[in-house]
Amino acid sequence: MDTISGLPYELLVRILSLVPTKAAVSTCILSKRWKFLWMSLPKLDFTDRDESLLVLKDFINKNLPLHRAPVIEIFLLSLYESRERNIKPEDIRQWVEIAVSRHLLELDVSHSSDKKENMFPNSMFTCKSLVVLKL
Repeated sequence: MDTISGLPYELLVRILSLVPTKAAVSTCILSKRWKFLWMSLPKLDFTDRDESLLVLKDFINKNLPLHRAPVIEIFLLSLYESRERNIKPEDIRQWVEIAVSRHLLELDVSHSSDKKENMFPNSMFTCKSLVVLKL
């Protein structure tokens, strides 16, 4: 066994919380112990980093529902639609709804779009755990 895999579970989660969510999810292939480690991350950072928004949307749709942490401390969503129109308000609404259902503490959404539709679920407005809201 390598040295890093011998570290306590909580420390491994803390280490993974320091890297982008996509990189943390990719560690699930390392070993059986790492397979579900990312599902406990308290910080989820879904940022458009010069990749297709369709790829990011598919990634979030496949992985966010699998997240099992009882509390999401930070949910960061940064999407910038310049050429592509792949992200709909319903998509953002669904992702925020999932985060709110995990006792969300901080929501940070940056989204550039021509559409002026409501992209937040009603549950966000009554969420008792939400402390910080950045739009």
